[in-house]
Amino acid sequence: MGSVATEEETEKELLGDASLAQQHELSRLFAAHGFALNSTLVEMLDEHLSHRTERRGCGFTQATRHLAVLVNKARENSADAVERLFPEWARSRAGRSGNAPLQRALHALPALLEREESRILAALITDLVVPVSASEDRPELRPTSDDLKIGTCPLAEKYFLEITDKFVRRKGRANVLISEQGEPLLVEKLNLGDDHSCISVAEVVLNGVRLPPGCLFGVHYEGGVTLRENREVPGGVIPVGACSGFRFLRLTTLAVSPGNRERAFSRHFRSQVEAGLFAPGEATIEQLRRVALEQL
Repeated sequence: MGSVATEEETEKELLGDASLAQQHELSRLFAAHGFALNSTLVEMLDEHLSHRTERRGCGFTQATRHLAVLVNKARENSADAVERLFPEWARSRAGRSGNAPLQRALHALPALLEREESRILAALITDLVVPVSASEDRPELRPTSDDLKIGTCPLAEKYFLEITDKFVRRKGRANVLISEQGEPLLVEKLNLGDDHSCISVAEVVLNGVRLPPGCLFGVHYEGGVTLRENREVPGGVIPVGACSGFRFLRLTTLAVSPGNRERAFSRHFRSQVEAGLFAPGEATIEQLRRVALEQL
């Protein structure tokens, strides 16, 4: 009689050879050039089982939450980000001036990454060290220090996936948050699980960090901010300027192309499939953006 495979054995089979699975290309590339990431982030990217839970998802998802802590922290300079992301580098350069070598590496190394999800995280890390300015093409969201009570479990995408098919459950609302130029930036849901969670459908800037389409945010505003009702689905159009603040929560599975989602999010993605969510492996952020556009 064959033995029942342990959870760890099953994970090894799904992820391939353990020695390779434990070397995420992002942490491996940075370390090879003398810029090792902090140990917690390395463990998360390597899908260590201690960072994989039913409520909080897989290691990659946890890594995006880890970075969100820094993104949400308003900062006047990048010193804190450098010390927290690259502690060994920060210690080794004691007595030396400037982060020029690290900055050069962060602008050069991402081009060597093969995986889509690695390039997304590398871009976030780069902006944390070298903040960018907002522009008309990438509007800036007003940050909030409030701890918004919004869940970020692996099923937080549930209702947004349905909205990609223009389906909004009874009593639910799908608000479209627009820029000063009238372009859709985020889709917010109400009366569908936790209120005031939203997913970006365009690149936005928060605290000097560019955040790609497919990011999960919390938003805060008082009543009376709706410009008009949507054209088709229940909900309204809201200017982001009328919102008092946003908080970056994590990347959603929609931030990564369908073909790369299982590799990037592993157990997080599989839990969405097992829970019967709508089209977790087919829905795209482009579809959500198109639904948003059609409401204007």
